[in-house]
Amino acid sequence: MKYQIDDSYIDDTPSALLYQRIMDCYPKSAIGCFIINDDWDEQALLELKQKSEAWFLVGLQIDDYDFERLDIMEGVVRCQPDEVNEVIRVLDVKSASTFIGIDVVDIKSLFECGSLFQFIQVSAKGESETDLIKVTTHNLVDQLSTARNTKALFIGMESVQSLPLEAFAYISEAVESLLSNDDASIYYRSSVTDEPNSFHLKAIYALA
Repeated sequence: MKYQIDDSYIDDTPSALLYQRIMDCYPKSAIGCFIINDDWDEQALLELKQKSEAWFLVGLQIDDYDFERLDIMEGVVRCQPDEVNEVIRVLDVKSASTFIGIDVVDIKSLFECGSLFQFIQVSAKGESETDLIKVTTHNLVDQLSTARNTKALFIGMESVQSLPLEAFAYISEAVESLLSNDDASIYYRSSVTDEPNSFHLKAIYALA
């Protein structure tokens, strides 16, 4: 494995946290996330990384704000202002569950595939889990139609209970058949939501 974190660091530290300049202190995290246009400069980010002991930093771009690309950032994720917390939840792989194994090392590998990424999400509600998965997967694939040539893709799945293997196979086959880049790096995570009769799919993909 190219990157490793010692076990104590993984056990004691959340995968991802959102930091703000107004914080009195910076709790520890493996992935330090911040909103780019919140007056962060290179010195402030260096201080954030040092005090939070973050392994790497990820900026969130919530508008068309023109910013200077700094080497201290591992990558930038574009999202809507009301999607910030969802991005953090997806990156918080420590809260992932079921049989799909993913960790912060995988997230680091994802961001090594590019410098600019896009976040999208789709969801559906209903009584039939099978129908929910089919509808949501179809809607996600529609949104991913412009990302056929992406170098990297991260899919987060949220359901009220652990997904069966058949459901995961259905989603992965639909997503992977869309991509024209056979060398694309694809990562999956699965987690449980307390929202009844719902299914959510979220994606972060590298922009060309």
